[in-house]
Amino acid sequence: MKVHSKDQCVVGLPCPFHAATDHHMREWVMTVQASGLVERKCEHGVGHPDPDSIAYLEVEGGSGRRGTWAIHTCDGCCAPPDA
Repeated sequence: MKVHSKDQCVVGLPCPFHAATDHHMREWVMTVQASGLVERKCEHGVGHPDPDSIAYLEVEGGSGRRGTWAIHTCDGCCAPPDA
């Protein structure tokens, strides 16, 4: 999979490839959708939007999809363990 280089990351924004935050899904299998959204697949096979990808796309992904990047079919695995 080809992704942008580290020097193309936006300073201050998380990046699932180069500047990942310490979220509980970091070790899950990663897939990249045609939209650019990175999903993480839980043990049940459900794709959950990567929180770092959501944070980036909310700023850099165009205004037409703002507020929608986190919408997905969910089994609850993406909720932080302490929630």
